[in-house]
Amino acid sequence: MFDKLEETQLSKGSELVPLAEKSFKWFDAFAGIGYYFHDVRPLLLLVFEKRNELFYSWKKVLKWWPEDDMRIRFVETNDSYKFILYCESLVPDTDTVFLKFLNMSENYKKFKVEYEGAANLGLAIRRKSHEDKFELEIFKYRKRIANLRFLNEGEDDDKVVASSGEIFRRISGK
Repeated sequence: MFDKLEETQLSKGSELVPLAEKSFKWFDAFAGIGYYFHDVRPLLLLVFEKRNELFYSWKKVLKWWPEDDMRIRFVETNDSYKFILYCESLVPDTDTVFLKFLNMSENYKKFKVEYEGAANLGLAIRRKSHEDKFELEIFKYRKRIANLRFLNEGEDDDKVVASSGEIFRRISGK
């Protein structure tokens, strides 16, 4: 899965983009972000459609990222935001940026208000249950994220955030 990301087009999941002396794999093939508020710290969930994508993301990338070096950025525009998750890890083959362009939801707004310096990151699979309803299967994989920021469009926190604008323009075709 991630081994093939270098060969696929961005619309299918990723692209290698050089940043300084490093290249990152840009990965947008996850379904979205979920929020769970019933723990001591809020839980952000990377939501996947397929079990193998979730396990591969954990086993090949997220598991190896040191919690102190993980970063999440929410870059807000009018009524939407860019979700950017990355880590400048020293572990080989883990330089991946998870990114998604999402509409602002009530849960996102609640998360922004309740966020108090740290959140947990988890993984989930979205399954269709009855008719048009979905349910999440939440896995026990967890990482604590303390480096989380809410930015406005144009506020470039670092090279990854600055480059994400170009990547999102390529995805949307604008």
